[in-house]
Amino acid sequence: MPSQEEIDYYNNIIDQGKDKVDLITVTYNRLNLTKKCLNYINLFTKHPYRLTVVDNGSKDGTDNYLIELKLNHYIDNLILLDDNYGLDYARGTATRHLKGEYCVFFDNDLLAPDLNPDWLTQELELFKKYPEFGAIALRPQVIVGVNEAEIFNATDAEIAPNQHCGATFLMFKTDLIKEVGWANEFTNRVSDWRLGDLLKAKNLKMGWTRNLYCYHMYQDDNWGYPQEVRHFHHPIYPPPSSYERKVNPQTLKPID
Repeated sequence: MPSQEEIDYYNNIIDQGKDKVDLITVTYNRLNLTKKCLNYINLFTKHPYRLTVVDNGSKDGTDNYLIELKLNHYIDNLILLDDNYGLDYARGTATRHLKGEYCVFFDNDLLAPDLNPDWLTQELELFKKYPEFGAIALRPQVIVGVNEAEIFNATDAEIAPNQHCGATFLMFKTDLIKEVGWANEFTNRVSDWRLGDLLKAKNLKMGWTRNLYCYHMYQDDNWGYPQEVRHFHHPIYPPPSSYERKVNPQTLKPID
């Protein structure tokens, strides 16, 4: 296994072009989900990007898989932590390595949609179009803990504002996220609300895109949510066994 020093060496020789959007994800076990997630990023992201992955001390072989991707140039920056220090600690660690003007944080149980132009180009165009937003995220097919009808029916705008958004391809200006930072909290929902408060204090909004969807994959754990939101973990399209198939972004059905 390469040492962290060797990995840092490869990190430092990556092209530092400002036109690239930094994409950041954190992994901890869940190797199968990580494989599917990164496969979709590789297949369906056409806008220039720089991928940073922080592994939080996985014990299921995720680290070896990520090293293989790094050595084959699918990952630009790889940071291997020796233990699980929490989601936001890992995100904060990644933030120090960002080079581009824009960055996107995403969880490793998400699938990027297949769109033309690609999802990142469309999200970036929306972000630039609405400078009053400090952060926007792609809309997942189910949003836990909010009344979607209340949020999205309240306005016809392309971005529906809300007090918090999760890391469903959550875009910031890099200078802004470096300034406000991630809380050193294990629970990402705490961090979501904290970021919303900080952006509000700067007279900025955050919200979800109305028509740009991303997809949560099936997972067996409940992440500590109460039983009444168990629907979040029902099997959805695309099923994990067919993640390589294209998906209609309106119907969420696989395309044969």
